Amino acid sequence: MPHRFFRLLTAGLLGGALLSAQETQYTLRVDVPLVSVDVTVEDSDGNPVGTLGQNTFEVYEDGVRQDIRNFSPVSTPYNVFLLFDRSGSTRQKWAFMERAVAGFVAGLRPQDRLAIAAFDTRLESQLDWTGDRTKAARALLKLMDPKALGETHLYDSIDRALRREFKKVAGRRALVVLTDGRDTSLYLELARSNRLLDSPADRLFQKALKAARETRIPVYFVAVNTDKNLEPNAQRDEYQNLHILFPKTEMPQRYLTQVRTRMEELAEVSGGRILFPSRIEEIVPLYQQIGRELGMSYSLAYVSSNPAANGSFRRIEVRLRDSSLRITQSRSGYYAK
Repeated sequence: MPHRFFRLLTAGLLGGALLSAQETQYTLRVDVPLVSVDVTVEDSDGNPVGTLGQNTFEVYEDGVRQDIRNFSPVSTPYNVFLLFDRSGSTRQKWAFMERAVAGFVAGLRPQDRLAIAAFDTRLESQLDWTGDRTKAARALLKLMDPKALGETHLYDSIDRALRREFKKVAGRRALVVLTDGRDTSLYLELARSNRLLDSPADRLFQKALKAARETRIPVYFVAVNTDKNLEPNAQRDEYQNLHILFPKTEMPQRYLTQVRTRMEELAEVSGGRILFPSRIEEIVPLYQQIGRELGMSYSLAYVSSNPAANGSFRRIEVRLRDSSLRITQSRSGYYAK
């Protein structure tokens, strides 16, 4: 990896240390099926508005007003877990992973904290929860270890991150994942049985999906090399191998579509979202975009007045009493399951 990336990173991260996040619990966590949504607010000139109170917001589900149970203002600390796919299929992205972390950390507020981990066949923590920029710089030396190559155990890593890594973390939380989404188990099952395993029948995926639903931690994906942003000059990978195994069929494309829609489902269920960089150079600004959104977002949660778990799509609309302000939601709705 070019040494200039490390010089840029060190210069950007050694400039100071962030204060430890406040210990106060800002959000009441109760064992009910809360529906969460993050929103950002701008004035008519496009400037972020970060001083609004709970009474400014109204939440509607399918047109029916809901009672806001939890509210976190912009000033509430965010705890962000950065998870990077370090398997062989993403090796070309490593330099941009490094720069993405540098830009993300530089944008953290004093009250925010982060943790960093990477995965291939297993999840490996690179940095425990901290607000210290110096520690983040040192953690990246481990993150970019060129020996750490292997299969992609995405679903297991997401499940572990959501259930274990946030266990002692209070306040607002988010998981940000850079990956191509190609869990090795899906590819191996296809190569072995000549059939594409549907997501409801995939035990590993369903386990990760359940963790996303139960922990209510928003999952954000920066998804590379999917069917929406396929890289024309990528090194030989699973997709290209499938063209050999299933020549002149739609199976390789169906595989890519399945990979992408699974990430979309994880993001949708958790209240996060998925971003598709059209070029590898867009990875860094997309991380900066996520950091800005988290840093200027309000978090709202409610218990739906419609208890039916019938799989129907429920549309969420957050309104402001001040019509001169513009609001952006992290999700437009969810499936009631």
